[in-house]
Amino acid sequence: LCGTPVELPPAEPAYTLGRSSELGACAQAALHWFEASGTLLDGGNGGVLEGLGTEIYPDGHQKIAFPIRTDCCGEAAMAYFFHALATGDAESRARSGRLEAYVYDVMQVKTGRCAGMLRWTDVAWEVCYQDDMARAMLVTLLKALYGQGREYLPQCRMALEFLMNTTGPDGLRPARTDNLNMTQSDFERLHTQNGAFPCAHYNAFYLACLLLYGKMERDARCLEVGERGMRSLLAAYPKTVREQSETEELCRLLLPVSWLYYATGKEADLEMLYTVIRSLEAVRHPSGAYLEWDSDYSAACSRQEGGECSLLSRNGDPVADLLYSNNWVPMGLMQAYFVTGDENIYALFLRHAGFLASAQISSRNAKINGAWARGYDVDMMEVFGLPNDVGWGPWAVESGWTVAEITAGLYSGLLKDKLKEFYR
Repeated sequence: LCGTPVELPPAEPAYTLGRSSELGACAQAALHWFEASGTLLDGGNGGVLEGLGTEIYPDGHQKIAFPIRTDCCGEAAMAYFFHALATGDAESRARSGRLEAYVYDVMQVKTGRCAGMLRWTDVAWEVCYQDDMARAMLVTLLKALYGQGREYLPQCRMALEFLMNTTGPDGLRPARTDNLNMTQSDFERLHTQNGAFPCAHYNAFYLACLLLYGKMERDARCLEVGERGMRSLLAAYPKTVREQSETEELCRLLLPVSWLYYATGKEADLEMLYTVIRSLEAVRHPSGAYLEWDSDYSAACSRQEGGECSLLSRNGDPVADLLYSNNWVPMGLMQAYFVTGDENIYALFLRHAGFLASAQISSRNAKINGAWARGYDVDMMEVFGLPNDVGWGPWAVESGWTVAEITAGLYSGLLKDKLKEFYR
């Protein structure tokens, strides 16, 4: 293909722990990607684009994923917030504020039966994914927790109220609601019938936000619904409903189970957190990445054709997913560290962060430089994808889920000593 011999990387690459200087440069490059790639719109006033799509055309240019997603806006606001907290950068603080304002001033429904709901995207105005809503609210909750502002906390509570009013008695919601096609009786059924959907992909971050808000504000209803939902979800563990893989479910449980323990202080919840961490450690690669794994290949996107497909062909393949799994780990492990004070968990963060630094794209192409691609072969240390995945291909880059989540997580690690005081 290349017309010349290609030197492959050594079979046993030298892996290192993430060092502060290395992680700082890594996070800074990732943050710069938002502006250099054109993903950040009008300094944040216009939100952020979803990122880069799967398709790469014959002339070499890559498709842009144009929707402005509420979750991506909130997650980018979180990344800029952490950068400002770490460096004192005034422009990052301003961008964070503009993006947070976009979430609530532009994308939140203010009146009617859907009052409080955060719309999915600028072109899917009637669709609600509760976990996407939750990740848009993380920046608001963390700003309040760290004493950095409470401007949009009432709007955040309004969003949580809408979700609680459409949550089943078991504390769970279905995968999504399409409000355009729902009657009033449909809405009432959401609150009177069990959601019966114990899936971290769709429910865990929503429940985590309830728990953190309830803990901070002593809000009994948020605490009760959040705990009830997490109990229903964890009752199915480890056979939770999977979207991409078992690894994804574990990665997405790190932060919610941490906040469950933070809110309740119960020994059983602490043990559950360590159970999740131990399960993840069972699929850790020497690089520090967590490999895709699905014990019974039961994930909805497992081995699909003609649509979205998980990266997993076979358990044991050296494949890491940075769209659905490893991207949640930095923030998740740091929250686990903050609520436990366990230095061993911080050591796991450093090991994983070292992998992220080594997997970050370095390119003369500003569209991808500083970002992370969806899939990675951790033996070859190269971007990886499956030929049958037409949903999120090898070079797809999600602005919020991937770049912003990783960036915020890395900065939270760099701010370890400062932030841990807020959890005492």
